[in-house]
Amino acid sequence: MSENDGLLRITKEEVMSPHVDDLVKRQKSLRGESAGLVNKEKRIWFLQNWFVLMIAGLAGALLAWLIIEPMFEDMPYWRGTIESIEPGAAELESSGGIEVLGTIKVRGQKFLVVGETEETREGFLAGPLKLGQLKVGQEVGVYSQSAGDITVAVCIDMNPTRPQDPSLSLNELNARSTVAQFILFPMVAALIGLFIGAADGLVCRMPMRALISGGIGLIVGCLGGFVTYFLANMVYGVITAFAHKFTGDAVGGLSTTGFAFQVIGRAIGWALAGTTVGLGQGIALKSKRLFIYGLVGGVVGGLIGGLLFDPIGLLLIGGGKQAVVGDVSRGVGFGVIGATVGFMIGIVELLARDAWLKMIEGPLAGKEFLVFKDVMAIGSSPRSDIYLFNDDNVLDHHGTLRVVGEECEIESTSADRPVMVNNRPIRAARLRSGDQITLGRTSFLYMKRNR
Repeated sequence: MSENDGLLRITKEEVMSPHVDDLVKRQKSLRGESAGLVNKEKRIWFLQNWFVLMIAGLAGALLAWLIIEPMFEDMPYWRGTIESIEPGAAELESSGGIEVLGTIKVRGQKFLVVGETEETREGFLAGPLKLGQLKVGQEVGVYSQSAGDITVAVCIDMNPTRPQDPSLSLNELNARSTVAQFILFPMVAALIGLFIGAADGLVCRMPMRALISGGIGLIVGCLGGFVTYFLANMVYGVITAFAHKFTGDAVGGLSTTGFAFQVIGRAIGWALAGTTVGLGQGIALKSKRLFIYGLVGGVVGGLIGGLLFDPIGLLLIGGGKQAVVGDVSRGVGFGVIGATVGFMIGIVELLARDAWLKMIEGPLAGKEFLVFKDVMAIGSSPRSDIYLFNDDNVLDHHGTLRVVGEECEIESTSADRPVMVNNRPIRAARLRSGDQITLGRTSFLYMKRNR
């Protein structure tokens, strides 16, 4: 066949050339279709909201634990030398059917030793203690509980190593512990709310947003913590009272069923506390979507974290031992609750979001920006809803993103520096999932959830 037979011949090399790919993309762009750029997206896990909020919640909870733990006492601790031992104490033997072994006086403070008083070794309960094991002049550490004028030695450390501030009286220790228990919920909820509220602003280098959202998260979390403290105590008190009907040798004198009820009670309490910890950003940015995500994520995260609190403490102790104080397990438990609340807020957002922008070129490449309200400003001003820093080619207010019904549109604010959609300058354009949006040197992929 001659070369002049009138047929158009296209080689494989010509079909596969980059020039053809560019022409196809341009044709799709002119038709308003995705330009096939989805494959350029990067997945950077540490910029994902679920991870950022998880770390923020963990940090807030651990800070709350560090602040409150020095004041918190499971049982007020009193260390000193035994000054006297009085067997019998007949005048108290009829009190509540308690078997009274006698009283001891330690550093000026009297304690009632009862049949349920236990010995401790290296911070763990080691079985019932007999009054005959104690001697005048012996140094001991007493973990106590008070009811009116009666102070009971719940357990006694025969070889105490735990230090104590001698300037505080037992009444002052009791008062401090009561205050610590009262502010426990508000403190944890407030600091988790602060860190979760401020997290996105800090990542996006928007200090004013971080300050406002974090501050609102702190206040709402604190106020909500005080309210939920009473509700949680009521629920937890009723359920744990029921749990203690199931005695056994499984955990802390409870059977497996009793321990399960105790776990459920704590989970419900922390679910109540979680209702307010994720609301800061939604309130600050006046976004109903973020408010709902924070509410649902906080409740679910608090519930899951509460369910894990006791089992994790049990795993930390191990070997069937029961700790006298729960400082370490409490710290781990708070950390789990904070991390779970943050994680679940991020996951709820991930599952429920309708539209978002994913940065594929720019200082935060890989980060996803939720379309969280109907009109959003994009630009180099820190007041923008999406702040593009370190890009001299971006105007203070470079583009406006609008939600119109179930669709999303973007509009340029300047004809000199227009927004680019699929490499084409536009004045205004309706977006489709997979479209590339470019402002200066920063590029995003517009993504939309399939319905």
